[in-house]
This record gives sequence, C-alpha cells and structure tokens, in this order.
Amino acid sequence: MRDEDSRRNSGGQRQGDFGYRRGYRQRPVGWDAAWAARFRRWGVALGKLAIRCLSRWVNATRLAYLPGHQRNVRQSRRVLRTVRAFKEPGAAGRTLAYLRAVDPLVFEEVVLSALEDAGLLVLRGTRYSGDGGVDGAVWLPGQGWHAVQAKRYRHHVCLAHVRAFGDVISSGNYDGGLFVHTGRSGAALYPQMDVARIGLLSGDRLLRLVRQRMLDDRSRGMKPR
Repeated sequence: MRDEDSRRNSGGQRQGDFGYRRGYRQRPVGWDAAWAARFRRWGVALGKLAIRCLSRWVNATRLAYLPGHQRNVRQSRRVLRTVRAFKEPGAAGRTLAYLRAVDPLVFEEVVLSALEDAGLLVLRGTRYSGDGGVDGAVWLPGQGWHAVQAKRYRHHVCLAHVRAFGDVISSGNYDGGLFVHTGRSGAALYPQMDVARIGLLSGDRLLRLVRQRMLDDRSRGMKPR
C-alpha cells in the first residue's frame, strides 16, 4: 500500500511538474499578433529598400552618359542629408528656406531622390529642357505612373504652370501627376488640379517626404487640399 501510494504521489507530482512547466512555456497574450505586426513592418521596410535599390540602378543606367545629371543627383542627396539633420525648433521653416535656396535643377533631383527614399520606383528625366515640364515619373502602387514636376517657388504658384502640366499629363498618357513646390497654393489652383488629375505636394506634405521619407496618402489619392 505504501509503495502504491508513493507511486501515485510521485505520479501526481510529475503531472503537477509537467503542468507547471507547460504553463510556464505558454506564450503571453498577444505574442503572435505582436510578432506578426513586426514581420509586416520588416517586410514593408525590406520591400521599400529593394525598390529603392532597383530605382537607383535603373537611373544610374539611364544617366550613365549625363555627367551633369549625375552631379545634380549626388548634390540632391547631400541636400537631403543636410535638411534631415535639422533638429532644432523651427526646423520646418528652415528646411523650406534651404530648399528655396538650392539650384532649381538640383531641387528637381531632390524631389525625385526623396520619392526614391520613400520606397517608390522613380524614372528621372534625361533632359532639363524640352521635356514638356516633366522632371521625372513615379510609380504609385495601385495608381500607375504619375508625371512629376518640381517648382522652387518663393511666393504663390503660377496657375499657367499647372495648366501646362495638365496638358502634358493628358498628352503623355500618364495616369496622373504630382506637382511639387515650395511656395503657396491659391484657391484657384485646386479646380484645375482636379480636372487634370494632379496631386499637390507642398508645405507639410513636402516636409514629410523630404525629412521623414513619407509620401502623404492624401497626395497619393489625388485630392488636393
């Protein structure tokens, strides 16, 4: 009897120990969801890195025999490093002032380099004149190819430039356009942009692209505000 009781007790203890170890190994609530979210973020980051590398390789090939373009692209990346280092209060205003002071051709490349950094496929223009006002093109997932025009304004946007850009979008069979500028947008600008399928990128949206490598979804949605 004593031996049988001891076996039962030892068996119960082993069961208890096993139950304790099993409970100890249980994953905390939300563990799977947290790791799934991490994997999604890592996947997005790796996808953006792959597209960025592909975009740089494609453009390096396209500009292989254009040293002036290559020089401006290198300068654009130096400009981005500079403005991203602004951390003090008022960094947003300082960034816009800095962008307004760079060479207009370099500013075009700054915009295209920033779109690349946001994880988008970019085709840079191979001419700085005679291109119909298109500085490059960007592929927006789910929306197709969009022409890009960058204007380094100090004051209000010139409505004639937007109209001409809309004509280029229509004649070039683009799916839409992205008009990027450092100036101020007037109310008369928005109806023209709606008709021509042009998304506006300026002010805070431009700062998010340049400084944080983020293209605002509202800009992607082609709904100027």
